[in-house]
Amino acid sequence: MSQYKFSERSEAFCQDMFQQMLDTSDAIYGILISTVDGHDVSKHFLKEMPASKLSAMMSSILALGETIAVEAQQQRCRYVIVENSDGYILTLKIKDKLILSVIATTNANLGMLHSVSRNAAEKLAAHLR
Repeated sequence: MSQYKFSERSEAFCQDMFQQMLDTSDAIYGILISTVDGHDVSKHFLKEMPASKLSAMMSSILALGETIAVEAQQQRCRYVIVENSDGYILTLKIKDKLILSVIATTNANLGMLHSVSRNAAEKLAAHLR
């Protein structure tokens, strides 16, 4: 896939959506949209993080989740949650070619984090072409 880039209007929509997510949960400190082949497209980080490395790893972990679902004779993988000692990373598809990853501290309510992320993914999918 060639380098994926949003229009100015789509990027502004993403940044507005990211701000809404941050306003909803003070535990969120990183939001990343990347392609399924691992390229970062849009981000909003409250601390320094390597977007290109994270994008590559997020696409790999979602692909692995999809493969595991097939091998377990289940349908599509909808999202992957990684729980770490310092927080959570929730990764889900926005569209066929885009992934949303949300990074949060342990202060996050996992149900709320999932809801915020899923709702944002739905809105982004409806807006992004």
